[in-house]
Amino acid sequence: MNLSSAKSTFVVKYMNLMGRAGVVRVLLHLSGHEYTNEFVALDSVKDNRTLYPFGHVPVLIETLPDGSTFELGETLAIEQYLAEKFGLLGTTPQEAALRRSVALNIYLELYAPCFSSTTPIQQVIADPTSEFMTKTLPQFIATHERWLNKNGNNGYYFGDKLSYPDLMLLNWIRVLEGMGVKFEEQSPLKKLEKTVKGLDAWKGQYDAYHPFSKIEP
Repeated sequence: MNLSSAKSTFVVKYMNLMGRAGVVRVLLHLSGHEYTNEFVALDSVKDNRTLYPFGHVPVLIETLPDGSTFELGETLAIEQYLAEKFGLLGTTPQEAALRRSVALNIYLELYAPCFSSTTPIQQVIADPTSEFMTKTLPQFIATHERWLNKNGNNGYYFGDKLSYPDLMLLNWIRVLEGMGVKFEEQSPLKKLEKTVKGLDAWKGQYDAYHPFSKIEP
């Protein structure tokens, strides 16, 4: 893995849970960079929206080696910035575009049905006749199994090393399994999960970075 860069330090402003900052924190953790969590209460954000770039969290604040600071809002923008900084988007504009496209497809296909529906997602998953279980999820699995098989089903989307979409898929596998989805153990999606879980860069903290985890102070 190419997870090295200049020694910036980072602050992640978000609530005391992984949530929408989950992949952001995973990127920072696996990179070996120093970062701190600044926990903010949701009510505090609502009462002080002008303190945040777009009136909500997460927000990333980077202190660069020269002492200057860089503030960035919006989850996907933060993730892609860190992925590029840590070498997880390839080395050419075309490679970066492909990796972004896969990661964004994962997010866009799953976020709305899981978190924007008026019906709780646990209830949707528990209903085997729901559109999510009969159409959305099977189509998603088939699409991403095809992408993973195209790379030889080696546990990565591209080549033989970690990239941004690997972490996006891992996050959503853990989210869906936590809500009751059962993936076939022989699926290439599970192969990716096992491969990324086995990376030494977790430093024994894999379970602490589960999407449903709260953060230790």
